[in-house]
Amino acid sequence: MGGIMRLWVLGSALVETLLFSGCLLGWNSLSPILVELGVLARNCYSDSGLPAETDNYSAPVYESNYTAEVSSSPVRIDPGPGQPAPQDFCISQEQNLNLAFSLGSFFLWGSFLPLQLLLGYVQIRSLRQIGGALIAVSCLMLAYCCTNPPSLSMFLPFALVSQGVGGSCVAFSSLMLPHFLPDVGAVYPSLVIASFAASATVLTIVKVLYNCGVPFVPIVLGYGAISSIMFLNSFFCWKLEENNSDEGNMYRVRLRLNCYEMLRKKEEQEEEWCQKSLKSKFHASLRDRDRLLSRKRTLSFKRPEAGSATPSLQESLMTLTFILHVFSDSVLLTWIYFYISSLNLQLGRVTDLHRQADIYSSLFGALQMLGLFAAPLICILLHNHHLRKRPGKHPEGENRASYRIVCSVKRLCVVYSLRTLVVCGFGVVCLVSSLELQILSFIFHIIVRASMFMVSTSLYHVMFHKDHFGSLLGIHMVITSLFTLLQHPLFLLLTGPLESDPFWIHVAFLALSLGSFAVPVHLAIRKRQKKHHLLARPVYYHPAKVLTHPTKTTA
Repeated sequence: MGGIMRLWVLGSALVETLLFSGCLLGWNSLSPILVELGVLARNCYSDSGLPAETDNYSAPVYESNYTAEVSSSPVRIDPGPGQPAPQDFCISQEQNLNLAFSLGSFFLWGSFLPLQLLLGYVQIRSLRQIGGALIAVSCLMLAYCCTNPPSLSMFLPFALVSQGVGGSCVAFSSLMLPHFLPDVGAVYPSLVIASFAASATVLTIVKVLYNCGVPFVPIVLGYGAISSIMFLNSFFCWKLEENNSDEGNMYRVRLRLNCYEMLRKKEEQEEEWCQKSLKSKFHASLRDRDRLLSRKRTLSFKRPEAGSATPSLQESLMTLTFILHVFSDSVLLTWIYFYISSLNLQLGRVTDLHRQADIYSSLFGALQMLGLFAAPLICILLHNHHLRKRPGKHPEGENRASYRIVCSVKRLCVVYSLRTLVVCGFGVVCLVSSLELQILSFIFHIIVRASMFMVSTSLYHVMFHKDHFGSLLGIHMVITSLFTLLQHPLFLLLTGPLESDPFWIHVAFLALSLGSFAVPVHLAIRKRQKKHHLLARPVYYHPAKVLTHPTKTTA
């Protein structure tokens, strides 16, 4: 792949991730449009009060009031000049819309593990095309649903599920690009996560266009047409597998002998022993030719080192580090999704002015662009641990890698503690009934959401075996996505007994989030044990250094 084409693939992947990956998280901008259009509002009016005027591009106008299934404390709004008086808040419609959002957000976060398994059978370009096709289909279903909401509202959950799976395919394929394009750099994955975190701004732009008078159905269809361009771009430009096309279908087994690497000169007996060992191991390995020749492999025969046995995946899953981190992230992600889904209700309770609450909701969507700066900054804090060459300061050789791990754990503890403090600040601000202060909660929310994936990847990369990284990350995402389904019962509790007051729910989340401090404390304890093990390791002298001395001096 040429340099220009390589830059085009990397740049277009970031733009497409910004436009299509996580736009579903801008639910606070999309849900008011769906409420106004009457989607999933069948139970909000009596049979005699069906919409009196409905067309393909305008919101239905109802002739009668809602039935008794309305909130005891409706949200009071002030219509603008020349606008009709708005209707009361409908509980059943909000609950149905929240259920559809819960399903879509579950597939947005929980599809990463199936995609990891699917990548072993399909190309990364195929995953990108699947993502673009699913987003286009979701836009078609959403537009078709809004043409006749009383009869076609059933298509909304399927549209949001398709949007979630498609966005997951787009984000996952963008994250996998460094594995196919060399020398991409460690900052590129952080830019992908930043684009994912800022993708919610797309629906804010849709809401602004809708408020300016542009019909909703043409907006959605245009958005789907742009996703079709992403499909074509991946089809023609993402030819990443052609780098290995010279080898074709040739099967090759490479044997590499790594016996006594530190010795420059081997004696004849040692060389003869190594050749015999290699021959016996090679013949033993060829007994299973089909497995070896099924794909290209590199075999390395080494003498087993003491304590180098790879732990099983079950042992890694049962470690206290993994359990604590999964619990803290599950609570945090559920809290974030609940906050997004109930943001309009919370803003409407803080102020009686609908226009002012709507402005702050749009401001929340616009501030999502701060994720473009938050994620790279967190990446710098986590991965800027290059050792400076100071004489006598750092260990050399084999101990140097262990020392780097200790430094990485130290930085991880600091970043994890800072993130937990930001989460606590986010929870405290959510408890204060001040509309102006909610801007601070918007900013805290962006920082937390941009740091979740990067902290998880750094933790699994530093604290666990490298062979378990993908499995641990995929299982982590599946577990946390399952926990996010709990935000729908919490939303039912919010719109029911709590009467749209999320105070006690935020208190419960804040109390559970305090348990996240256990993760950096546990990492600090493990760091001390690692450092003690590093300092207690004996120093070995290689025979190569002894051979450099002249033998006549000993006479």
